Amino acid sequence: MDSFFGIGAPELVVILLLAGIVLGPKRIRQVAFWLGKVTAQLQTISRGFTRQLNAELSAIDDGGEMKDAWGEVQDLRKQLADLKREITSVAAQPMKEGQHAIHEARKAVDNTIRPHHFGPKNDEKDISSQELPQNGTATDLPNLVDVTEDPE
Repeated sequence: MDSFFGIGAPELVVILLLAGIVLGPKRIRQVAFWLGKVTAQLQTISRGFTRQLNAELSAIDDGGEMKDAWGEVQDLRKQLADLKREITSVAAQPMKEGQHAIHEARKAVDNTIRPHHFGPKNDEKDISSQELPQNGTATDLPNLVDVTEDPE
């Protein structure tokens, strides 16, 4: 018995012990007998309801049309699951190729904006962690060129 109305075995033992203490040995016997009778009656009612429901469903489906329709629904579910698997497997390869193309395009854009010989990428080195020389410029940046003012 795994659980009874959501009550496990340890909880049931504690409840029975408390009931034995509160009710006493004579009354607990009467309560257990009453609970047994009620449980048996509920099971009988449940079985009767199930039999009646099955009889009604069988009467509605004289020619077996509902069973055939249910079989068709199950076949359609299987076909749908197969199609879903096939579509996802077919779409997986182009998706990988697309992701690879996006990755290559990002690399190309990074190289056109910031050539590899010009300086480190932002994710390789943090600019704030670089040590600046005395004049205040980073060592890997190009030197500044003085341009004379235009006379015009």
